[in-house]
Amino acid sequence: MVTREASSPHQAPDATANRFIEKAIEQVQRLGSSQETSQLFPNGLKSLELDLVASDGTRVSLKLASNDSSSTEVTAPGTDSPIFVGKDVQATFNAEGHHVVALIARADLQQRLPATMAKVQKILDNGGRDLLAAATFPDDIRSSHPETKPFHFIDIEFETGGPAIPPLPPAPTVISKIADFTAAIKRGGTPKDLIDPLSWLIHLVGDIHQPLHCITHISSLHPRPDGDRGGNSFALRGHARNLHSLWDSSVSFTAESEDQIASDILQEHTRTELAADLRETDTEQWARSSFNLAKQFAYAPLHENPSSPPKPTAQYLANTLKVGRRQAALAGYRLADRLQEVFD
Repeated sequence: MVTREASSPHQAPDATANRFIEKAIEQVQRLGSSQETSQLFPNGLKSLELDLVASDGTRVSLKLASNDSSSTEVTAPGTDSPIFVGKDVQATFNAEGHHVVALIARADLQQRLPATMAKVQKILDNGGRDLLAAATFPDDIRSSHPETKPFHFIDIEFETGGPAIPPLPPAPTVISKIADFTAAIKRGGTPKDLIDPLSWLIHLVGDIHQPLHCITHISSLHPRPDGDRGGNSFALRGHARNLHSLWDSSVSFTAESEDQIASDILQEHTRTELAADLRETDTEQWARSSFNLAKQFAYAPLHENPSSPPKPTAQYLANTLKVGRRQAALAGYRLADRLQEVFD
């Protein structure tokens, strides 16, 4: 991981951010052309992670992976201009949310159902993958397995004047794949057989609780069939480049450790507080709840304008964190409950 500290808020953020990114990429390019590279990475490089931390604690992590697509621009939090335009790379924002959900589930199981957690840990250990790697495994293989892309979301259509309860799109979706991977684990097998379905289950329970994974906005700007692709086409200024990316980081906008974020969320949102929500075990209802949250908190406060993208206010960001952290708690507890169901 390449880490650079950005400027203070009193310095010119765009220029300083540009310089740090340029220096980081320059170092990577030098490494790529050095004779030692083949010795350091005899099997080649699959991806590169950049963790950017500003003096005020603002943080974003980027993952650059091999890809044949066109160039990609990446914008750092607090800046409005591209800080890196690269060819043959794609940017994926940090896996912090997935890690936090997994850590919440583990803490919950260790406290309430240690025998269940022991079964999960045995599969992880014998499957050669730790919990955090399992939580992000499905994202790690997206480039090599493009057929899995639809597994991560469900594009429930949101359209002004449209139905309050829109019909669901056909499978495969995050709903259908949670059912498929749950069934695969229940069928049993060796740890090698179960490690991938377990990883997918951990990951997708997180995805379905991210509101922008359960919606697509249909409008004149973003007509059918794709809409705005869960906010990926809804441009923003400020903290993130688009609406989806902003909500992907909705468990924390600071440089706290993932362990600390998970611990704080567990204290903020206990099982007792969320008891009524946790009685809902229907994944369609989980998705529809995320859809409603996206309408109310992600889209309603903003006016989309591609020529002059909106910049979320401090209150908007505060609400994003509030919703995102509660959703992470629900995801962690529901994941623990689902693991109890399949292993006990």
